Amino acid sequence: MRKAVLQKFRTHADIRKILLASEDEVLVENSPIGYYWGCGKDGSGKNKLGQILMEVREILHSEFPTN
Repeated sequence: MRKAVLQKFRTHADIRKILLASEDEVLVENSPIGYYWGCGKDGSGKNKLGQILMEVREILHSEFPTN
């Protein structure tokens, strides 16, 4: 999943800009039914997608530095 998300953000400048603009904010996949990829209805989910997005953001910061 990490490879796919990274490639998506490398390929599409518009969404890459949005992700990079989030700076160091904690990202949470707000899915009331997703307890693995999201936070789940009660917030106890693993938020794996949010974690991947934050990892990808770090990689992109080094690949696409802002001036």
